[in-house]
Amino acid sequence: AKQRASVRWLLSKAYNNRVPEILKDPFYRDHEGQDHLKPQIVVGLGNASIYCQVLSNIYSDPNYQTLNHWSILQTLSRKGVPLNEASDQPLTETVLIQTNPLRINAHMTVIEALMVLYAKEVASSGRISSALERISGRSVAPTVQHHEAALLNWISHVCGALKKRIDYEMSANGGSGALDEYGQRHQSPDVPPVRDFRELCDGVCLAYLISYYCPKLVPWHSVKFNHVPTIEDSIHNILIVSNFSERSLPYTVFHMSPEDITYMRGSMKHNLVVLLADLFNLFEIHPAKCVCYPGMEQQSPDATGAGATNEHGIAHRRGFANQPTIAAIPDLRPGLDSPPQTSSGGSGTSSGGNGAGGVGCSSAGGNGAINRPPFQVTVICVPKYGK
Repeated sequence: AKQRASVRWLLSKAYNNRVPEILKDPFYRDHEGQDHLKPQIVVGLGNASIYCQVLSNIYSDPNYQTLNHWSILQTLSRKGVPLNEASDQPLTETVLIQTNPLRINAHMTVIEALMVLYAKEVASSGRISSALERISGRSVAPTVQHHEAALLNWISHVCGALKKRIDYEMSANGGSGALDEYGQRHQSPDVPPVRDFRELCDGVCLAYLISYYCPKLVPWHSVKFNHVPTIEDSIHNILIVSNFSERSLPYTVFHMSPEDITYMRGSMKHNLVVLLADLFNLFEIHPAKCVCYPGMEQQSPDATGAGATNEHGIAHRRGFANQPTIAAIPDLRPGLDSPPQTSSGGSGTSSGGNGAGGVGCSSAGGNGAINRPPFQVTVICVPKYGK
């Protein structure tokens, strides 16, 4: 499950979120019932072309297309992304280029590092602070946070803002609200701040996150909220997130299964982090068509920062994608290489000129053209000492 979700995310970034139909399921099953990566993916991992395509797309920089495995590892290291190498298998280019058999554990280390890099670029402290300031309606002191803590802080503020909206709607309706399946009125949820990714396993905050930004598609009362959640409730809520990603977003960002989140272990945390980063991109940086939050109509496109980012929500590093058009340098000395023109007298000397060689301006009876002299080279001889 971990490998399937990670490779699906990798392919989504390698193909700019438009994965070919044949690769949407990266595995195939042989006659013995065992799953294997499809050959084209094995080749792409072995020659590093998939990794190059991911870096080239998320940074909009074609210079990443020519890297090898060692250069990719150096790039991740320079960008401050740690590589969690296994003690029994060092992460080297010799290991990564092997395809028969493919060292999948070594490649999983590289894929997780790319996940960390992507989430780090999208969910920066400045962007999260700007989103929290808009959501809360008050200024938020900018603080430097780890991207994982910043994403959890974003979810907590969204759930708090959703509760205020629900309380306001209930008070406006005289305390009445929608009825649940048992005929009882829904109560306003009281979700505590999220401090750990394991608290997202019941799917409540993930579904409320969508309900805040897309209230028409996911009403808040469709989320099953219990202080002691059951497995059925958790899968129900996560299915809301999965179906929303498949049907309402311009491209799917849910590369796991509902059970992967419900029974999440520490190894699946990076997959959940990139899911939140993708949602932040489609909710705040490049709002999808289904997004509708208060004040969105008055917000300019530049306020979201979308003008300076690509579709992955990452700022351009080299500017190849949206480079402004540069005007050509004007010709400040036109006709310099043209042959000299003479006056109507045809003698090569302009009327009223100033000497031989046709140097000077033509007379009033000429055509007004300037006769340009040929280039002259002056040789200066310097005698040596003692000669």
